[in-house]
Amino acid sequence: MIIRPKRFLLCALLLPAVGWATTLRLSTDIDLLVLDGKKVSSSLLKGADSIELDNGPHQIVFRVEKNIRANPREQRLYISPPLVVSFNTQQISQVNFNLPRIENEKESEAFDSTPHLQLLDGSSAMIPIKLDVLTLKPGSQGFDYENDTQRYNKAGKPASIPQFAVMMADDSALLSGSSELDPPVRSSETLTEQRLKYWFTQADKTTRENFLRWVKEHPSQ
Repeated sequence: MIIRPKRFLLCALLLPAVGWATTLRLSTDIDLLVLDGKKVSSSLLKGADSIELDNGPHQIVFRVEKNIRANPREQRLYISPPLVVSFNTQQISQVNFNLPRIENEKESEAFDSTPHLQLLDGSSAMIPIKLDVLTLKPGSQGFDYENDTQRYNKAGKPASIPQFAVMMADDSALLSGSSELDPPVRSSETLTEQRLKYWFTQADKTTRENFLRWVKEHPSQ
C-alpha cells in the first residue's frame, strides 16, 4: 500500500513490487478505518488524497463523516455506522467514492436505514461492490475495528473476503518470543531496529531490493 499525500509520496515499508496499481481516491467525507483486514493509521493518512492499491480484491471499512444541517441555523457532525465494502480492482486504474446526498437530518436518517453508495472508475463507470454494515463489539478499551473486521470476514457475511480473515500477527508478539535458532539480540538494539531486521528477513528478494533502493534514494536527513 502506498499513501499518496498532496505534496509528497510516502511509501509503506517493504512494499512488494506490483505490475498494476490502482489509485483509491480519498474523500474528505470518508473516514477510512480498515483496509484489507488491517487498521489504517489516521496519522499516516493525514494530508493524503489517495492510496495506491495492488491489482486484485480489496475490502475497506469506513464511516461517512460530514457536517449536515440540523436546522436552518445550525449544523452538526453526522457520523454513519461503519460500513464494509468489498470490490476488485482487476484492470482498474482509479477508484472514486460516489456518496448519495446527505445534507440534513432526513437524508442522514435515510442513509442510516439503508446505506448505499457507488465506487466509480476513472471513466465514471460503476465498479461492482458488495456493501454491508459492520457490527461492532465493544471492548474494555472501546471499539477494535480490526478485530471486528476479522470476525466479520470469518462469519461469511455478504461483503466478506475470507483471505483477509487471517490477520498478520502483531510484530511485537512475534518479537517477544525466543527460539534456540534465533541469534542473540544485542542490548543496544532498539525495538524499532529489531522490527526492521525481522521484516527484512521475511521479505522476498525483489522486495528487499526495492526497499534497499528506496533507502538509498531517501537517506536520513
